[in-house]
Amino acid sequence: MKTKPILIIITIVLVVAASCFAFFKYRSQNKPGKSEIIQFLNAFNKHIQAGNIDSAKTFFEDQQKSKAVKVLLNVLTNKTNTGGKDKPLFKTSMNTEDAVVNIINQEYATAIVVTRFNHDDVSENRSTILFTIHKLPGGQYKITQVDAKGFVKDYMAFQNKIYIKITPEKDIYNAITLAAFKTADQLKTRYDSVVWFDHVNQKTFYYVVKGKFSLDFYNPNPYKTKHDEFKMGLVNPDLKEIIPVEYDLIHNIGGTVDGLIEVEKAGKKGLYNIGGKLIADADYDDIYPLKAGENLAILKNGRDFFYLKGDTTISDKLTDFKIADAITQIKTFGESYELSEKSSKNIMEYNSRDWSTSIIISPSYLANLQLLPRFIDFPNPLRKLSGTDSEEMQDGSGSIAVSFDGAGKEESADNWFESVYYTIANDYLGGRGGLYQSKNVLVVDKKRNQILGFNADLTLGEEESSGNLTGDCREYSIKALNDSLFEFKTTSDIGVRLQGEAGSIDEGRLYHYLQVKDGKFVALESKRVFPTQYVKLDDSYLQGCYTLGFGVYPDRKTKTVDHLTKEMLQYMKNEIYASYKYRFKTKEWSDVFEYRFNSSDTTKNANVDDSLTVIDKYNIAFINSKLNGKPLNVKIPNSLAAR
Repeated sequence: MKTKPILIIITIVLVVAASCFAFFKYRSQNKPGKSEIIQFLNAFNKHIQAGNIDSAKTFFEDQQKSKAVKVLLNVLTNKTNTGGKDKPLFKTSMNTEDAVVNIINQEYATAIVVTRFNHDDVSENRSTILFTIHKLPGGQYKITQVDAKGFVKDYMAFQNKIYIKITPEKDIYNAITLAAFKTADQLKTRYDSVVWFDHVNQKTFYYVVKGKFSLDFYNPNPYKTKHDEFKMGLVNPDLKEIIPVEYDLIHNIGGTVDGLIEVEKAGKKGLYNIGGKLIADADYDDIYPLKAGENLAILKNGRDFFYLKGDTTISDKLTDFKIADAITQIKTFGESYELSEKSSKNIMEYNSRDWSTSIIISPSYLANLQLLPRFIDFPNPLRKLSGTDSEEMQDGSGSIAVSFDGAGKEESADNWFESVYYTIANDYLGGRGGLYQSKNVLVVDKKRNQILGFNADLTLGEEESSGNLTGDCREYSIKALNDSLFEFKTTSDIGVRLQGEAGSIDEGRLYHYLQVKDGKFVALESKRVFPTQYVKLDDSYLQGCYTLGFGVYPDRKTKTVDHLTKEMLQYMKNEIYASYKYRFKTKEWSDVFEYRFNSSDTTKNANVDDSLTVIDKYNIAFINSKLNGKPLNVKIPNSLAAR
């Protein structure tokens, strides 16, 4: 199985070449023992405590003796900080004796090791590092993978705390930031909190809140937060409230439409100008800013459309308006662009001395179409919390590149929808360091006169991966199964092993089933590799580009196929059973799916026939017909699965 990229330290990626989580190459050896792994980690830690980096390197597999490993060892031995250059401000230590060990299979185990951060003037902090350990033939152990994302983030936070304590504020924060902190404290006599401030032409605006503001607000889906617990408003540099405290979210000034401020309430959008005049009530589902011309934006309310005119008045309802005819006029549509700390005219800051980044609240239409995250953190040029200008010591994203890949070539009855594609690359800094890619599809639905968007991570499952593909396959397309259900397929990082010596599926097609609901794409949940859950299979699903992997590094090889092999068909069938926690009769298949579906739930079912849907049964029969070379004799159900 191809390994998901694991982030070891800052912007350096630890390439896990030696292991590739080689679940597909089992050996008849005893499983790793927990006590043996603790002894191994204690021996490793002994060299760390002694500062013997060269000796500590021998605990890693040969291919892991990289620059990334050296940086990690420098941090653990207290020779440098996570930037790899400067001396650390505090002491770091590991407690390997109490490591939490989890045996994965005959070759691999993981160990969670607690780390401690200590400084004389600051209370101790703790973090963890996740080691993956490989038991080699002969009983020798080696570290083959390290996940230090959380460790790096916690390390930087503790370093910032110390740096703030020992450094004068004027050497950390710009004068305009210090003045904003002071004013924000004054505003707390009128409001419960001040969450951000936005500097526009050297003047500062304050985002004020009444009620309880929770950090859960910054989750990817902020509308899971209970907005009735707080409301937001905006105060100008003269400390006059120009937007009343009645909104769920107020965007960056000028971020959506130049010179205007987007506001949101109960899922609806509106606009104010910078003087506090209400331009558009928060009654609109979408606001689409326009590239040029006499109108500033298109306003959508249900099935009705309006223009926001150049004088900021709103037109009458547009007659026979077709969004498909106007889509090329919408800002950023059909364009490639890159966002960074330098792309915004203004700098919006967190009202927190501990947070080092600036914040951008994406225009709602780009967030709803999933082209951009709702909240974006970029390095803040007004703050120097890390004590260094090194990119490795910064947080947030270095840049987000949105690349237009062109229009789709899909055909539909009556040509009722059109599609375009984008590749999105988020260059993360800090603990997640690295370039993460995803694929976005926009669909213009001519029947409902709307634009729909969906962004697919190019990886299987919930494990974080960069989505950077290495094989020859590059497929993406979308088709309508009916008026309200679409099938979006992308070449993705799959990384599942097949039975026996058949190798693994490294990369290939992943299918996403998108239901149109309330004017948005909603992905139907599925953890299966193959499209057996929501549609009936036909021969078209047996075709496609896949990269297969064989063996273990350094002798591992790959090959590209344009169809499903017999071994892949067997996996496809048994994956249906495994998704219902079926207890396989052979150990080989049990091992294949041991960690695929909710591995924390060890319940296994001897029979899952009652759980199989109509479409599951149809697809099992279809696959059997291909495996056995017999004609298919099953009644064809509707496309959507039914019990």
